[in-house]
Amino acid sequence: MKQTDSLELVAAGSLKRPGPIGRLVRLSLGVFCLYAFYELYYYLEQTTTQPLSSLDNRVLLLLGPLCLFNYVVNIGFTKNWGQLPLIISLAVLVLSAGAAYLVSGSFDSPIFGVPLNLWFAYFYGHLGVSFVLAAIIATPGCEMRSIPELIGKARGTVSNEHHCPVGFITGIDEWEHGRT
Repeated sequence: MKQTDSLELVAAGSLKRPGPIGRLVRLSLGVFCLYAFYELYYYLEQTTTQPLSSLDNRVLLLLGPLCLFNYVVNIGFTKNWGQLPLIISLAVLVLSAGAAYLVSGSFDSPIFGVPLNLWFAYFYGHLGVSFVLAAIIATPGCEMRSIPELIGKARGTVSNEHHCPVGFITGIDEWEHGRT
């Protein structure tokens, strides 16, 4: 299903739970995201939070948040803020980069590095935990619904579901359900 907006929930039980292959894919993606989170933490421990000194190692890490940030925030928090999460976070990053340049004459400064690394850490931390949790409890559809699903189970309520906006995960789930 193609999403028409960033938060299009369906009733609980509408989507099929992933099988073992779908869960393994989610677990693998979760481990990758948590590894990226760990690398950011390790990077912060080893540097003075300068954002550009090893940018060549982190360019690919930038693609995920740019493409999926709104989904992570909107679906994860069950709020339909549209493009606002990405717009606000990019505005903060641009302002901090500008402030870093004005103060130090370089973007390679903690003034820019701290917000950039916090943005990366939030994205990869939230996404990684959600993927791993989705693999463990077999959350149907989007992994970003795994935390609300777990909270719903703890409260004894049901949580709405969301079709996964990442097409290949949905394709794997459909292929796996077609096999059985």
